[in-house]
Amino acid sequence: MTPRPSYLALASALLCLGAFAPFNAVPLLFVCLAPLLIRLGEPGVRSFRCGYGFGIVFGLGQFFWLTQLAYRWTGSFVLALVPLVLATVLYAIYFGLIGWLVQRCWLLRMPWLIPLVWAGVEAFRSYIPVLAFPWGLLASPLWHYPALMQSAHWLTIFGASAFVVLVNTALAVWYRERSFAAVRPLIAGIAVVALVPVAAEWIPVNTTPLRVTAGQPGVDLAFGDPKPNKLAVEFNVAQIQEQARNEKSQLLVLPEGLIHTPSTMPPKIPFTVSSSLPIVFGGQRGDEPAYQSAFAYDGAWSVADKTRLVIFGEFVPGRNVIPFLDQFHLPTGDISAGTRVSSLTVNQTIVGPLVCFEGLFPDLGYRQTLNGAQVLAVMSMDDWFMGSNAPDQLRAGSVWRAVETGRPVIRAASTGFSLIVDRFGNVLGDAPTQTTSAITREIQITSGGAPWWLPVFPLLSVAVCLGLIAFPVLVKSTRKPASSAATS
Repeated sequence: MTPRPSYLALASALLCLGAFAPFNAVPLLFVCLAPLLIRLGEPGVRSFRCGYGFGIVFGLGQFFWLTQLAYRWTGSFVLALVPLVLATVLYAIYFGLIGWLVQRCWLLRMPWLIPLVWAGVEAFRSYIPVLAFPWGLLASPLWHYPALMQSAHWLTIFGASAFVVLVNTALAVWYRERSFAAVRPLIAGIAVVALVPVAAEWIPVNTTPLRVTAGQPGVDLAFGDPKPNKLAVEFNVAQIQEQARNEKSQLLVLPEGLIHTPSTMPPKIPFTVSSSLPIVFGGQRGDEPAYQSAFAYDGAWSVADKTRLVIFGEFVPGRNVIPFLDQFHLPTGDISAGTRVSSLTVNQTIVGPLVCFEGLFPDLGYRQTLNGAQVLAVMSMDDWFMGSNAPDQLRAGSVWRAVETGRPVIRAASTGFSLIVDRFGNVLGDAPTQTTSAITREIQITSGGAPWWLPVFPLLSVAVCLGLIAFPVLVKSTRKPASSAATS
């Protein structure tokens, strides 16, 4: 017999969606999971189904932009639903796993493990091969409040998600126990996670000023007519370059999608470049294989290829195996991934390029700092899904990478969102969408070492999840049967 729907899980999913764009009721993050956690603490609850139901509702809200995107490619509303359904069904499995593990935490009387469980599953789903898609991470909306993001410099965005879950867990424990003593250890943990990273902002760091410009051409590079687009890009980029020079900019970052060039260098570009204004921008190079790449010019050309690709956006898995998938005609064709994370040295400044989707991955920002990157450049073309909730999360990812790495971020998009962020996640300047804009600001760059500790918390949280999965098996394997104990 099918159990009745869990209305507490449904309420949690809807409250959680309310914290994300387009609603942006961010304070809901600190209460949204409490109903789900309370439900999972009930004896006999079917925990996986409860978590899976949460994931279905949350996933439908998070991935609806895929339907808008796929419809433009297939021309069929039915086919456009396929990515939404597939993404949501797979996405919900992770929340089913969370539900199962959270109930185990309650059974072990260890509710303080619940934040680690949530963070561990978030980290796992962000890096699983092929299907890696760090979308809808719980802490993502906190980018609106930089003071609440600072734990990410030590724990990554997954640690910030754990902090949000910790607050929700405290509410659930208080509801169940009606005892301040039961909640006291959790409150102490909340205070430590909240206050220590903020205090760390006062640690002195040697920095050097650098004037940079984020250029937004204001041209729809996804759905516009290619020939007028080429002329508009040439004219608008020239305007941006002139403004950047007038404001004495030392580095100009432009979006991806500006060129489609052969793999040989120098690339064919629809605008002029000069060593007097070093430039970084994105485009596609080559055919069969084709790469999304970041190009840099400071008197000499250099290039770095994108290593993380968007499933159903830049490649379609199983296209040659599942018949109907060949109907997904990607506008750029299937893209190949680069083999290594590379930085670009531009006029003696080491720039870590993150091409669009790559800005969502904490490890790529970290690996760029291992390359010595002093500033991160996110080149994006959000025109595919403007008007949906997708550009908001892509913008948020850029702010999180700044806080995690302690490196300023320059984000340039074709029609928005373009912005410049300091190393604490403060937005120093942003451009109105759908306009031609050049934002020039002075940022502080550092040549300090990479934050080597960033992988520690994600690995720890995944290890906790694995431990909770393995614990009953280990206990059972070490427990002797009653008959053996009697004869021994």
